[in-house]
Amino acid sequence: MRRSPAICCAVAVALGLSACNRSASDLPAADDQETRLPPTLTSVFPLRTPPTAPPSATLPPPSTATSSPTATITLTPSPGPSASPTGPQLPPSDPRAGLNLSAPDYSDDFSTRFKWYEFSDPQAATNLYAEDGFKAADNVADHAVWWSGSDQVGGDVYAEVNARIGTCSGSDGYGLAVRVGGGNFDRGYALEFSCDGSYRLRKFIGNAEPVSLIDWTEASQLRSGADASNQMGLMAKSDKLYVVANGELIGETSDNDYTYGGFGLYASAVETAGVEVVFDDFALWYLQP
Repeated sequence: MRRSPAICCAVAVALGLSACNRSASDLPAADDQETRLPPTLTSVFPLRTPPTAPPSATLPPPSTATSSPTATITLTPSPGPSASPTGPQLPPSDPRAGLNLSAPDYSDDFSTRFKWYEFSDPQAATNLYAEDGFKAADNVADHAVWWSGSDQVGGDVYAEVNARIGTCSGSDGYGLAVRVGGGNFDRGYALEFSCDGSYRLRKFIGNAEPVSLIDWTEASQLRSGADASNQMGLMAKSDKLYVVANGELIGETSDNDYTYGGFGLYASAVETAGVEVVFDDFALWYLQP
């Protein structure tokens, strides 16, 4: 049986915001109910408009940056082919039915830098392009989450990414977030897979404890242990949230607080300081209303 979820998780603002510089002693204790934000924001990506019109709810403009990444690149999303039923066939009950899963609207193999924010702090996390992918390492075993964000945004979307974890144990894990937003980009829905073969779905709500929408649940579809690779999938459609693991639908829930935002990737060290995860082949489909 799974232990109860961690009751504290600090969010490093992710859609282009770096981790703050603070010592391990400054991190929240396990019984701290407050989500703490970093005091120093160092860089912000511009938000981009997806190929389809966003819903009425929009993100606030990014805060003024005090510095910028080492290079500035203007990125233009290239929409892929329109979704069609010609890909892998799925039963009508599957929320992905009708999507051409072999032809995403947007894809990223992490061969081009500056699409995801990079930062490194030995007392927090290190998220960098490496090993032919995007490598996330959580340097301190605690309840903090430091996600890096993409330059992409969307409302009703289905997102997938491949993830390979290194040495790990127990509830060490990694996550994919959608509809990331808020004034400090500290809100969103985050799917997390653990080393021991479980998953959970949480809602990050800024300066407060995250809310568990799906508590830790074991799933036979997940590969567990060190060096395991899994494909994560998270669909947000209206107020519905669907969890996919290695191509199979494994969970669903609903929440209507967030309707639009960015994406985040992170490693989560709870038992193994320095746990590393390499992400590859991020794919995105924009859902029709």
